[in-house]
Amino acid sequence: MSPSENIYFLLIGVSVSVVIIFICLLLKKRVRWAIALTSVLVIGYVGYYVSYPTIKGNMHDDRYDQVIEYLLEKYPDKKFTIFPKHYEEGHAVGEFDVNDTETPTMGVTLRVGKEGQVTQIGTWSNGDYPIQQELWKEVQFFHGEDYTLSKKIAKITKQDEWIDGELTAFALTVDDLPAIALFNYSDEGFGLLEFKQGEREEFVYVEEADYLFVYIDERYQEEFITIQLKNGEETTLSVNQHKGQMIVKNREELN
Repeated sequence: MSPSENIYFLLIGVSVSVVIIFICLLLKKRVRWAIALTSVLVIGYVGYYVSYPTIKGNMHDDRYDQVIEYLLEKYPDKKFTIFPKHYEEGHAVGEFDVNDTETPTMGVTLRVGKEGQVTQIGTWSNGDYPIQQELWKEVQFFHGEDYTLSKKIAKITKQDEWIDGELTAFALTVDDLPAIALFNYSDEGFGLLEFKQGEREEFVYVEEADYLFVYIDERYQEEFITIQLKNGEETTLSVNQHKGQMIVKNREELN
């Protein structure tokens, strides 16, 4: 049992002990009655304690059926994986990790309440720790609105990459729009530094760590682009031979 459940039964045990003491004081002249009532309380407590895992298992099974009904009603055209089907130690009763079979590495945690209501209480991702060159795939999880089973998964394609130590930059197309994603990566962990998405047939740029990252849509029609830098200055870059690739300029090259 979990620590909280141990505390729960400890409190019940204390309450039962107090009631037994009260019965003994109240019925001290009727020993048989006191023994009978005490026996009922003790047997009831022990029986509840012994049967508690079975009670949890049955409750979880009922809520598993409820979450299936919920998913069938709300998402009739999708197929899902639901875990755990039967109660397992370490999991809360009525909580399930659910994912669309088309996205097996990410999903949501659903909780089924006492009245049968189903709510999303979290998200999860169980993919292996990504190599640095594949960090861009993480954009799929956080792009746009918070992840839910209803969320439309964006179509993301890597067009180019740039790596310098822990700093990692990707030029992407996200639902056919140009985008740049910057990550910090190490053996201890990784995190998104910035994500920026541009307009169709345009360009997008990000300034970070003394670098300027630019990605120009292959369909961009002009010969030059002009970028307003954070310091108020402007820089102009030639589009020729750079469309569909990432341009990386350090601070010295911009001055």
